[in-house]
Amino acid sequence: MEMRMIEAFRLIPYGIYVLTTKRGTDLYAMIVSWVSQVSYSPPLLVVALRRNRRALPAVQEIGFFSLSLLKKDQKPLVSRFKESPPEPASSIFSEESGKKTAPSFKGCLAYWECRLISSVEAGDHILCIGEVQSASVQGEGDPLTTLDYGKTYIGQI
Repeated sequence: MEMRMIEAFRLIPYGIYVLTTKRGTDLYAMIVSWVSQVSYSPPLLVVALRRNRRALPAVQEIGFFSLSLLKKDQKPLVSRFKESPPEPASSIFSEESGKKTAPSFKGCLAYWECRLISSVEAGDHILCIGEVQSASVQGEGDPLTTLDYGKTYIGQI
């Protein structure tokens, strides 16, 4: 990609989410930012996952994932999910919502539990389209965005 294209792509603001799924006792949690609502009825969200992400096979096999939108004051937590996965029994996740395959992140601004209905190849990413099974606003504050974080993921390694 040309540098001027890279510079333009870096200006697209995105929210920063923790995507989670659970296969057996294995918890997969990762930071994602390429998320968008794509339908109102039924309520659908799409998230783009790079093909090499450890969570992708689990999402495709289990068929469920959660997205937890981080708050601005949770910026320090981003590096925690970029470096290594948390412990499966970690107390930072909640399973109160009922889905044991997709726990939400405690203290997030909002979360969405999704049932995977489709995966679409899109270049070096897979688009996972999920039908929202439940959603909730969990707190108050402003969402953490890539502009707040100071870094924007544009797909480069």
